[in-house]
Amino acid sequence: MSEVPSILVVRLSAIGDLILTAPVTARLKAKGYRVVLLCKDAYRSVGTVLPGVDEILSWEKDRSQLLGSSNTFTAILDLQGTGKSKRWCKQWDVPVHTFNKPYVRRVLLLLTKSSKLALKPVVDRYLDAAAPLLKGLESDTIVDDQLELPPVSTVLPQAPYMAVVIGGSYTGKRLSYEAWRTVIGDLLKIGMPIALVGGPEEAGVGESLEQPLGSGITNYCGTTTIIEGMAVVAGAALVISGDTGFMHAAANFRKPIISLWGGTHPALGFAPWPKQLDHHEIISKSFWTPASKHGKLPFWMPNPMKKLPLEEIAITAQQLLKGKTAP
Repeated sequence: MSEVPSILVVRLSAIGDLILTAPVTARLKAKGYRVVLLCKDAYRSVGTVLPGVDEILSWEKDRSQLLGSSNTFTAILDLQGTGKSKRWCKQWDVPVHTFNKPYVRRVLLLLTKSSKLALKPVVDRYLDAAAPLLKGLESDTIVDDQLELPPVSTVLPQAPYMAVVIGGSYTGKRLSYEAWRTVIGDLLKIGMPIALVGGPEEAGVGESLEQPLGSGITNYCGTTTIIEGMAVVAGAALVISGDTGFMHAAANFRKPIISLWGGTHPALGFAPWPKQLDHHEIISKSFWTPASKHGKLPFWMPNPMKKLPLEEIAITAQQLLKGKTAP
């Protein structure tokens, strides 16, 4: 009996980036590979829900021993594509397939703001990198790439409800407390429960939004794990989010989405994937949009999220929720 060929997939962080590898890991499994994921230790939990992943290794804890171990791989798929990951992958005596980042085109896009320089969706670029490993897998093969969430004990709001993701890794992805209070006040008029989603950093903001705005809001910020937060998103009738990992989870679950863009922009290749008719993008009117890939802003730049047309959010939500039964 021949040994099943193994592929080492290198994608170190973060939540959204790992979720966007799901179409790749699912297809590698469908092709018959054993899939091993190497990621940062803080994001191992995300790896556990990726379809097709058989084993998860920690970049911090396992990589130094990995080269000298009995693990043998048919090939390495480097979806990190940085100098650090490339140098590490070169140490292996197996074929390495690398995700190449369009640094020059991205810089030109950020400088010119030209839609003509829009980048190909990152999932499509991941799949391009994996193409040599997927030869023979027919393009029309049906592959289930949905995240595989385990049962969670988190009590969800009564359905249908909206999930509002109030976090963001950097300032250019986040609305202020005052802006969220305005938005959520408008959303409450729709008459549907609202679940606030975010990490420990948003716990105080979530509590401050929940208390004065009434019983229609449940705050999950800081009280749930990443996986439990994904479960809240998966159960929602509509997800409203900036450019976050939970936004990408919502897209993976094929949920209706209102995505909010300020420091970042869909043209950078990180719009919800796959694109659906019930995805709506609300983009800042700021001259500085987009400012960076990750939403990092220099100290002198005004936050483009301050120029987001907030009034469009509740109007769009009402349109997308039309016909759904509110409690």
